[in-house]
Amino acid sequence: MSEQGSRLREFLAELERRRVFRVAVLYAVVVFVILQVAEIVFPALRLPEWSLTFVVAISLLCFPIALVLAWYYDITRTGVVRTQPSQVPGLSGRSGRRIALASVVLVSLLTVVAGYYVVARLPGWWGLESGEGVEAGSDGRTLLVVLPFVNLGSPIDKYFADGITEEITARLASLQGLGVIARTTAIQYKDTDKTAREIGEELGVDYVLEGTVRWENPAAGPGRVRVTPQLIRVVDDTHVWADIYEEPLESVFEVQTQIAERVVDALDVTIVEPERLALQEQPTENLDAYRSYQLGNQLLKRSTSPTAAQQAIEMFELAVEYDPDFELARTKLAEIYTNLYWANFRMLLFGSAEDHERALERLYIESFGADSGTYYLAGGVLNERLGRGGRALAYFDSARAVMERSVEAQPTEARYHAQLGLAYAGLGRAEDAVREGVEATRLAPAAEDPYVGGAMLDNLAHVYVMVGDYDAAVDALESLLTQGEGPMSRSWLGVDPTWDPLRETPRFESFIDEG
Repeated sequence: MSEQGSRLREFLAELERRRVFRVAVLYAVVVFVILQVAEIVFPALRLPEWSLTFVVAISLLCFPIALVLAWYYDITRTGVVRTQPSQVPGLSGRSGRRIALASVVLVSLLTVVAGYYVVARLPGWWGLESGEGVEAGSDGRTLLVVLPFVNLGSPIDKYFADGITEEITARLASLQGLGVIARTTAIQYKDTDKTAREIGEELGVDYVLEGTVRWENPAAGPGRVRVTPQLIRVVDDTHVWADIYEEPLESVFEVQTQIAERVVDALDVTIVEPERLALQEQPTENLDAYRSYQLGNQLLKRSTSPTAAQQAIEMFELAVEYDPDFELARTKLAEIYTNLYWANFRMLLFGSAEDHERALERLYIESFGADSGTYYLAGGVLNERLGRGGRALAYFDSARAVMERSVEAQPTEARYHAQLGLAYAGLGRAEDAVREGVEATRLAPAAEDPYVGGAMLDNLAHVYVMVGDYDAAVDALESLLTQGEGPMSRSWLGVDPTWDPLRETPRFESFIDEG
């Protein structure tokens, strides 16, 4: 036993002489720095999820090679030289080579085992599922639906529960390693009697997140919010996790972050540091701004009337007044103003060629802010009305380039798909145009969101007209008019020049006469 201990000490001393330990430590430090940089840079460069996994795998595979090179070679002032053989009996000649070979084999096996355990839990790994007990979707991601949280407080506080649901959904949907069903799809299960397992099987998801919200807002004293979320595994209808969060109202954003983080941990979803920081971001620190923003959203969902749109604008403007840096409220304002501008632009099409010329002269890209896609679409339509096919195609192609980037960046934003559909239609790409128009109505169903959804149906009908599918256009318009209150009417359809190509079709004439 003492002889074996002596040999081990001699072998460790030889490793130190050959600087193998120093190389191992230096290698680990360098790899650690590379991985930290990659974790930050790769998402910013939009590299695929497996890129980080590839770096880790290469680093692990090269580790034994680095140790072998450290054993046989040394770096000196004169360059790379072969390390002098050991003078210790038993560590020189064949005996030393056998010991070195056995050590390399052992280190390699340990590296493979460690690599299999570590790499298999990184994004993009195709060998194992995304975590223990987690069934992955067809793209390797765990699929989740966030059902509308039930409001247990006053009926007038319904918008507050809806807002919490939307915030949690948005935070989870931002993670690359998790597939989250769109809110407009999940909302159809509001007030349903179906079980979580039935809903999960219908949607093809692995997990369901549901919960309740109670907002206590006494006349005197600070308000409090109580959120009770629960995560359910669909395959066996069991609770994976449930908790109760009861905090002062000003902590509502922290509660949303904590729930999202608990879901991520429970599902063993690997996230990079920028995603973790994004989960912790607060849209605003001003509760009055947040409340005004949520009320504006509720108004838009309740009605498509111009009055509701104006009231929503007032709420969003109030939110920005409370917090000038509230980007979500600013974005909503820009979206409404863009829709109103587009509606007013449609009014210009009633005019003569001279009116269209004046509209083009007053069409400034600066008026649209960051929404340059709408600017190019307007220019395309106006030039098309004036018979300037070449210029119209140039505008439509510019709109296509802008909207393709927007769709890639925000694939669940319905209006980007809608505008991309119009751009494709203007370019004569009928199949692509219809695909994007239909996708917009899927992401924003008019039955669930009459303001945005109604605009998407109107847009789809416009796409069908542009590509010459008049029957489908009439179908879309009929569906639009069944959505209840809104600015669209048969009388309006009868005079809007957008639908001029339909006027010679019996179906459209009959449809208008019914009004």
